[in-house]
Amino acid sequence: MENQTMIALRMVNMGIRRQMESFRSRNGLDTSAGVTGWVLGYLADHEHEDVYQRDLEKELGVCRSAVSRIVAALEKSELLERSRVASDDRLKKLILTDHGRACTEQIRAECSRLEALLTRGFTPEETAQMRLYLQKMQQNLKESY
Repeated sequence: MENQTMIALRMVNMGIRRQMESFRSRNGLDTSAGVTGWVLGYLADHEHEDVYQRDLEKELGVCRSAVSRIVAALEKSELLERSRVASDDRLKKLILTDHGRACTEQIRAECSRLEALLTRGFTPEETAQMRLYLQKMQQNLKESY
């Protein structure tokens, strides 16, 4: 069968999405965009640094308009706030709220659970090898555009 790798990756991706959507639904998290958890995690990991929308675009590989929509939704849900920067009125720093930090911890716990589920039955060596293969695939895709 052709495209077996793409089909297998798509099926795994769909399973991960279903798991995360179920988690969000069970926990009342209004995060319709799948990348929302990654945005919250990035902000939490860089909480002692100034983070702007352009940083999210670059680090998460998401286009400007998508980041704008995600940030607006997170702000509306009171998960983050935008704060003016004294040196440049055009820039707005992104800051997690207490509610955003709490949601980030819930999401991280669920991601850890899901990671364990995905790698169950793999040896540490197999897991490392799989990650290497996935990184090579990512690099191949990056080189194509």
